Amino acid sequence: MIVEQISNKTVTTKFGPKPAYSIKCDGNWYSYGFKKPAFAEGAEVEFTFTENTYGKNVDLASLRVISSGSGKASMAPPSASSDGAAPTPAGRSYGPPAKVFPIPALHGDRAIVRQNSLTNAVNLLKEDKEMAKSSPEARAEAIINIARMFEAYSCGDLDVAMAKEMVFKE
Repeated sequence: MIVEQISNKTVTTKFGPKPAYSIKCDGNWYSYGFKKPAFAEGAEVEFTFTENTYGKNVDLASLRVISSGSGKASMAPPSASSDGAAPTPAGRSYGPPAKVFPIPALHGDRAIVRQNSLTNAVNLLKEDKEMAKSSPEARAEAIINIARMFEAYSCGDLDVAMAKEMVFKE
């Protein structure tokens, strides 16, 4: 996307007034946060964003500057395709990243699944009267073991293991 405009306005935070930055790309405004962009108007950038009640927020960790810009955005309209739709550059994705399954080991969604798995393991063992008689360490170990089973199922680890097993048997 080409950065058409960069703006800032002073906002009052609990630490006092600070400049907040926004960028305009493809006719849409995106909140850039309190850090001044390291590129100029006219730069070509790629990023994902999250949308909430306050607008669209750039995920700074996903930002990739393709060209830093010359200070002025090119306002030439994109060429339209034969069906009238705006062209989409091949291989680029804008907006939130797609959900993946199975969830890779270091993917951020796995933390959410782990928290959910732990909660469900605690709830499952809450009613076990025999487990209540165990030591806290034994209860914690049982909860973690069950949570790992839930996580492996929910993240698709069991499916991956089964698929690998089938490939290596052939």
